[in-house]
Amino acid sequence: MIPISCPRTSALASVLCVLALSATPVRAQSLHDFVEAAVSRSPELVAVSGRRDNADARRSAAAAPTPGAPTLSGSYATDQLVRNRQQREAQIGISTPLWLPGESTASRRVAEAELSRSATQDAAIRLKLAGQVRDSLAEVALAQGDLAVAERRLRDATALEADIARRVRAREASEADALLAQAERVSAKADLRDRRTALAHARLDFESLTGRPPALFALDEPLGDPTQAGHPALGDARSAADVAAANQALTAIQVRENPELGLFARRSRDMFATNWNTSLGVELRVPLASQARNQPRQIAAQAEVTEAAAALASTERELRTHQQKARISYDNAIVQRDLARERARALAKQSTLVARAFQAGQAPLVDTIRARAQAFEAEAASARADIGIARARGRLNQALGIIP
Repeated sequence: MIPISCPRTSALASVLCVLALSATPVRAQSLHDFVEAAVSRSPELVAVSGRRDNADARRSAAAAPTPGAPTLSGSYATDQLVRNRQQREAQIGISTPLWLPGESTASRRVAEAELSRSATQDAAIRLKLAGQVRDSLAEVALAQGDLAVAERRLRDATALEADIARRVRAREASEADALLAQAERVSAKADLRDRRTALAHARLDFESLTGRPPALFALDEPLGDPTQAGHPALGDARSAADVAAANQALTAIQVRENPELGLFARRSRDMFATNWNTSLGVELRVPLASQARNQPRQIAAQAEVTEAAAALASTERELRTHQQKARISYDNAIVQRDLARERARALAKQSTLVARAFQAGQAPLVDTIRARAQAFEAEAASARADIGIARARGRLNQALGIIP
């Protein structure tokens, strides 16, 4: 195996390199791969697929010659049980419902609108899952960064405790200093266990979402171009408005039940006839319209249109606000990263100076421990700020509707 070393670059790059070296070799995976893995485990997309199949079946039904299945009927009448004058009558018929004028086309348009909406719902669910993957992966990166700092803090505290113990044996430090160093080492060890637990939880959450172990290199995604694709949530709202409009048009046509056209054959004999008479006929059944039937349906269709239009306008406002806030947060993350790095450099230098003063007997141990704690806290904040840029970039992509 070829040895690999991690360059001393940004905190985020160090965290990613550490995790890559510590993980078992797996196929390189992108953010797109993780999102697709989450999609394959989503029950919401199964429901969307079922609604798509239903709409497709209704579109096929709208192209049929009739809106329903034919009906077969038959009857037989006799006076045999009453006076038995030899009166007999048998009839058999078949009838089928008929489309109202324009109903077939309107029904097909409703089904096609629902098919289009199922596609936008699919994209909206994928975007939601992409946001969950982005956030979950960022949580793993943050936990990994905190763990790396906690490990260095424990190593430093262990070395300090050993140095103070040596000084106590040489009568260059007091027993109180030894106890203070021991307490710092115990505190660092407890913090390390907490960080390991947090990382384990974050990894479990990610694996539960995607079914795969995290690969933090996928967190570093490019900033997407919002002009290349519309936002899925906006597309879903527009599709919902289209479905409502198509339903309203269909309701305006379906003001009565479907008429029925039937053919029948009758064979009869009255009490004076000695032969059977056979006749054929056509029957047309036309239901009438009524306000009691149509008004509630028309009002409900109009309410659906109004609600969909209001939801579309609200979605547009919310998306604009969300995108503006995400852009501001991304710009702020860059500034905070620079400030965190500057603070970390200053406190690291201050910790070094205090440590030198302690070695020269010019500063107490408590100042050294405090300075080191501040330096480690600033280092952890700098690492989190580095990861914060990747997280803010992912959230901006999320607000823009970019699906990896």
